[in-house]
Amino acid sequence: MVDLRLYKQALHYATHKPAPLLLFLISHFSFLIPLSAQEVLLPLQSRPVVSRAIKQSSNQPIALPLFCDFSSAPHEWEAAGGATVGEGERLLPPTIGVVTLDALDASGNLYPGASITPFAADTLTSLPIRLEGLTAADSVVLSFYYLPGGGEGDLWQRVGDAPNPQDSLVLEFYRPADSMWVVVWSRGGVTVDSLMETTGHHWQYVTVPISHPVYFDSLFRFRFRNFCSLSTSTKPGLVGNCDYWHLDYFVLDAHRSPSRTPVFHDVAFAAPAPSALTNYRAMPARQYDPSEMASHFDMKIVNLFNSTLATQYSYAVVDATGDTLYRYDGGYDNAPPFLPDETYQTAAPHAHPSLEYSFPLSSQPATYTIVHTVREGASGDDYPTNDTVIFRQVFDNYYAYDDGTAENGYGLTSTSENLYLAYRFDLNNADTLTALDLYFNRTDDGENEWVPFYITVWRLENGQPGAVLYKDQHRRYPLFDGLNRYQRYVLESPLLVDGEIFVGFQQQSNYYINIGFDRSYNTADHIFYRTSTDWQQSILSGSLMMRPCFGAAATVGIDEVGSGKREVTIYPNPACEQVTVSGLPEGSRVELYDAMGRRINVSTHQRINVSTIPSGIYLLRCIAPDGVVHTEKLIIRH
Repeated sequence: MVDLRLYKQALHYATHKPAPLLLFLISHFSFLIPLSAQEVLLPLQSRPVVSRAIKQSSNQPIALPLFCDFSSAPHEWEAAGGATVGEGERLLPPTIGVVTLDALDASGNLYPGASITPFAADTLTSLPIRLEGLTAADSVVLSFYYLPGGGEGDLWQRVGDAPNPQDSLVLEFYRPADSMWVVVWSRGGVTVDSLMETTGHHWQYVTVPISHPVYFDSLFRFRFRNFCSLSTSTKPGLVGNCDYWHLDYFVLDAHRSPSRTPVFHDVAFAAPAPSALTNYRAMPARQYDPSEMASHFDMKIVNLFNSTLATQYSYAVVDATGDTLYRYDGGYDNAPPFLPDETYQTAAPHAHPSLEYSFPLSSQPATYTIVHTVREGASGDDYPTNDTVIFRQVFDNYYAYDDGTAENGYGLTSTSENLYLAYRFDLNNADTLTALDLYFNRTDDGENEWVPFYITVWRLENGQPGAVLYKDQHRRYPLFDGLNRYQRYVLESPLLVDGEIFVGFQQQSNYYINIGFDRSYNTADHIFYRTSTDWQQSILSGSLMMRPCFGAAATVGIDEVGSGKREVTIYPNPACEQVTVSGLPEGSRVELYDAMGRRINVSTHQRINVSTIPSGIYLLRCIAPDGVVHTEKLIIRH
């Protein structure tokens, strides 16, 4: 009987050879394969949709004016349709928030009818809008911005996929009288580069007057649809999401001129709030040091009016109880108009506010909220929903460069069957590496489900991975428990590490493994890979979705080291024969756990015999009669 997994791998090895080109293009999705090594970025074939899909909050008709820029939860749209909302990172939309139409359906998967010829994909449909009583004389206008996917610049810096000439974005109006949808505007597939050449702008502003009497009804609606076409690749694992269109800043109102020049009394943020740490989005609480703090924030503030406006900016650091720990007041400053030169706020107190604050030192997990606010003048502007952005600074038991959302799949390909991927993390003090969180993208036909790999840890030497500190003894495989989420791989034995290390894996096949790749924050200088004898530094702009976890709580779910309130001492440590625990009240219980969270000894005595317990890193959990718990790390070394 043929082993299907081995058959699929053999088929891949026979058909998937690296192209002998500097740049290899799969249809309209571009990715890079350098001659000296083989890094590959691919589009996603599925995505998590729970927090990004549009959810209908009401079915009540909307009265004019309608405004939606996706800076907050939208309520002007019907649910489903496949369109998803994001913050617009790296797209720099008119204001924070953007909606995207692509080739993935409302469940986050490629449409069942997806093919290499154009097919109907996402829809974005408004709720009914009350236009009864209005006429063409009232000058009712719908305006919006659009941007094709793919970005501009070097191929390895681009995000998303540009629509092909045969693809399109279509706007339709609904005629309630005969239940018909009518095409009133469309745009064929185009690249950002070509739009920049012809218009000088990335985002394109469109106005569509509503003048025909059939639309002035209480049940008028409008909708956008996109038509996509898949790559012509014969490999299912290389076919994925494509033909992106981004939309933003919808305004539908009366008594407005359909001018081609946008003018809105609106001062807003145009990019998400950044981390307060120089290098990480999140880090272990025990590893935090004030030296990790950034010296300032970089904020993108935009003025969409046609003249300079006086704005005020501030931010506050708030703890989990709602108490304000620090407040910065940037005062008033002038914000120049965004057009015609696409100029953002340049005044340093607003655009680059200083950060003269350090989070409190603590070994316990904590989350802080940083709230940034900008407003025009004393009374504010016409659209206040985009005047606030928030970042949640997490201190837990893991390091994270990424924001938790994948825009691409990353992997290596080569004729070699031993591929290495390493990610650098710098520790401020010694700690125990106990697990690795990996975010694998599911591929078509599950092509990457049986790719074997070994979690590996290297020491930093000469700026790149050096001596191997740890390597699994047994094979691992990508896990897909739910749609595109982190999976925790517990190390076979915990590893005490310090200083600069690389964490990653050795892949024992040249099968494309497809790990999540976040394009919002560039850590290419921390990513190294090897397909032959030499390590190469990545040139792809983004962050691997790989998070090392430290401390026993990362794996066993019990108290962190040193969480007790009493002065409890264990000695000697490291221990060989026996351990003495002092400082505990009468009647206390001492439990010994291994790194997998298994309890291997329970004692009510102050001295514990460890002579027969294998060498390794353990946890002593001391429980007093009053319920106070103290946990300490114990090293047994024979």
